[in-house]
Amino acid sequence: MSRPNASDVTPTDDSPADRFAAALRALGERDADAFPFLGPEECRDWLGRTEALPYRQARPVVGEGERAVRQDFEICDRFDPSSPFWALACRVEAPLNEALARFDPAPVALPFRLNDLVVQRYPAGSLGITPHRDHVRYQGLVANLVLSGVARFSVRRDRSGRGARDVPGPPGHVILMRNAGFAGARDRPFHRLTDVTERRVIVGLRFRSDAA
Repeated sequence: MSRPNASDVTPTDDSPADRFAAALRALGERDADAFPFLGPEECRDWLGRTEALPYRQARPVVGEGERAVRQDFEICDRFDPSSPFWALACRVEAPLNEALARFDPAPVALPFRLNDLVVQRYPAGSLGITPHRDHVRYQGLVANLVLSGVARFSVRRDRSGRGARDVPGPPGHVILMRNAGFAGARDRPFHRLTDVTERRVIVGLRFRSDAA
């Protein structure tokens, strides 16, 4: 996959859009990148808001045979239009689109909408989630905003772990990952989450192509 070129490759003030642009430039070669987005106080505030969400336990196994994916986390994927978490999604979406507009051509169609929202909680000692790819309905980019916890997130070339690379993402960081459709690519990176030593809470933001 060719690496996208930005029209202004030298950030001047390290704004959120600058950080997104730097991550986007890296995705052609690295599949995923991470950078700081929220400060500690904001993380604590949003983490507190996640406590009242209506979670359900994720299915322990998805798929069959060698394609089976094991997972161990709680998930909330139902949010009213008035939920403050949609405002948080817009807060991520705005600088992301500002950064995408710096590329010619943009690696995804603009404006890019983060129209799919989930919050996931991985308890300490959790299995996490074994190597998998996101469903093809999720296109372009995935942004995971880490609110708390310590865990190991990695991307890899295949399910077996060939070419595995860790992407550190401490609380307050956005982990930005390419997906099918980014810069014309059709493949989807394999990725996994493991070694959860402190409860990990993530706000997952994606573009779902089949959403109304």
